Amino acid sequence: MELVDFLRARLDEDADTASAASPGPWHVNAESDEVLAVDDIAVADGFALSGQQLRATTAHIARHNPARILAEVDAKRQMVDDYARNAAAAEAEQCPNEWNGGIDKLGYFVLPLLALPYADHPDYRDEWRP
Repeated sequence: MELVDFLRARLDEDADTASAASPGPWHVNAESDEVLAVDDIAVADGFALSGQQLRATTAHIARHNPARILAEVDAKRQMVDDYARNAAAAEAEQCPNEWNGGIDKLGYFVLPLLALPYADHPDYRDEWRP
């Protein structure tokens, strides 16, 4: 598996998980410390935590709601797809030579950074580690 394929597969998994969840945006109910979906149905609560940690955890969960994750996946897919398209054009010598340096930098620096959060995945290769 190549890095582009690996990233596309992980982004698909992220999108599938976010799409299956209660839709966002989510918000925190300050009175109950529950994370609520758009329809005010509780999607998470911090019952095992207390005080500042509880508030920080519920705020974190609400901030990373499915709508945000889907937007992040879309942005990352655009980066991966732009790289793949431009790398293919460069390989076929269909783009100006001055673009090749940018394409190489994206593939060498940016894509490995996008893959880093998935380093615990069994298909991740250490050679991709920045």
